[in-house]
Amino acid sequence: MELNNEVQEGLDKARYFVVEGVEQILSGNSDEIHSVSPSPGATALAALALLAVGRGFETAQQRGIQWLRQQQRGGWGKFPGDRPDEEITRIVGMVLQGSQGGWKAKLKLFSQARQFSTLILSLGQGVVPGLEGPSKDEILLPKVLEERILTKLPLYGRPVIVAASLLASNSQVGTQKGIKYLLEAQMTDGSWAEDVIATSLSILALMINGGYAEQTQRAGLWLVQKQYRSGGWPAFDQLKIWSIGWAACVFGETTQKASEIPWLFRAVEWLKRGQNTDGSYGSTPPFTHPDLDDTAVALIGLHQVLGEENQLGVNLLKQLQNADGSWGTFPSFQGIPPHVSSEFPVYISSVDVSIHVLEALWRRTRSQNESIWRGLTWVLAKQDKEGSFPSSWFEGPVYSTAQVLELLSKWKFSWKKWNVARHILGSRTKAQEFLLHAQNSDGGWGSVVETGLALAGLWRFEKAVPREVLDKGIRNLLIEQNSNGSFEPSYRGVYAKGWNYEEPLTTALTAIRALQRYQRLYKASFFR
Repeated sequence: MELNNEVQEGLDKARYFVVEGVEQILSGNSDEIHSVSPSPGATALAALALLAVGRGFETAQQRGIQWLRQQQRGGWGKFPGDRPDEEITRIVGMVLQGSQGGWKAKLKLFSQARQFSTLILSLGQGVVPGLEGPSKDEILLPKVLEERILTKLPLYGRPVIVAASLLASNSQVGTQKGIKYLLEAQMTDGSWAEDVIATSLSILALMINGGYAEQTQRAGLWLVQKQYRSGGWPAFDQLKIWSIGWAACVFGETTQKASEIPWLFRAVEWLKRGQNTDGSYGSTPPFTHPDLDDTAVALIGLHQVLGEENQLGVNLLKQLQNADGSWGTFPSFQGIPPHVSSEFPVYISSVDVSIHVLEALWRRTRSQNESIWRGLTWVLAKQDKEGSFPSSWFEGPVYSTAQVLELLSKWKFSWKKWNVARHILGSRTKAQEFLLHAQNSDGGWGSVVETGLALAGLWRFEKAVPREVLDKGIRNLLIEQNSNGSFEPSYRGVYAKGWNYEEPLTTALTAIRALQRYQRLYKASFFR
């Protein structure tokens, strides 16, 4: 009884925290507490870019510098409070040195931009598992601008590589072509790819190669809009579609009537308005590039609340399934968001994206058509001998393994697909065993996200999972909860090359779902 009371108290606080964040997104005014975590690396680059643009941006630039000084812990890491990272510490150190020495120091700093641009170029190599990326010699001008090289990267990632290549170049060969590429790639909101790092590097590349005052001023204004009150910047704009989609799904899971949750239908209407004309979603409407992971999560949230098919989105996901059965993250596309047409190639095939797409398609029919079977077969083939599944956008095997287990727990077996059904049963058992062995002595599975997902995945297998496993996991979650209802940050999300980030609403939502399901399990056992 005592644990159940603690669960209810934790749920109430966590729900309040998430609803605050949802209301902020719906009103268009999100604060830092509910948003993607600030990044030392991104903040250094943004401050340097505003230093380059100069007049009118001094206040924002100095606030960024002050935030960086406050974050120093013998260096700077990939996220606030992280142990020092050599690459990011070098970038931040150079920016701080140049920000306090007058114009001579600034000129020296701009010349050094070529030095640290080689660090940024490494973002284009092995960004995440599954993306080949250009080789070291291919990311230099003028070769990087060849179509065969650019097509190794999604549209989202190309401005970063081109801008860094311009900064790193000691030759004029290809410079004008690179500048032309950046000018044409700038978005209508002033950014490059709605991305702080891409926008900062593009500003620097243009400033060092002639100025381009109108374009850099617009980009500088966009950077100022994305700066937090604390002075820091996130690595990219907020994951609003992701947050709203999961919030609708998790809150809708335990209510019989959507009208009982005042913001839910407003969230649904917001999701509908954010859909691109081809059925896709980006991370934050209306400017961002299509992303099949965000698309799947939006469809999951819509179906949870409305119980009906979003035909446009479903058709797009089915059309963009890879020949091997998988789904990737970033599709190529024609047009300018939200008026786009997504097409092949689709970059970065991954288990985590494929899981979410399968969940979205399964909710549509509650049956398994051929595209779903092919996708499921591809995912199952990725399980290793220990029983775990790899993930692309979150560090560690628990993230995907727990979500695969949940997906498989809902599957209805068909004698027509007996071989696949047998594979599913074996895979489920191995995934369960992996998660049970992966639980730490403190009851958790690592971060709050991993613990929440593991508990949610094991929940349907109560007969095979010792009750103390769930009890210890729930206690671990409650210990990790903050007084405002949020949870200790899960800095395991991957921006690129390990520039990790935290998205606090998603972290809280994974905990809420685990707590909700534990509460239902408790009530079911109480009435037996």
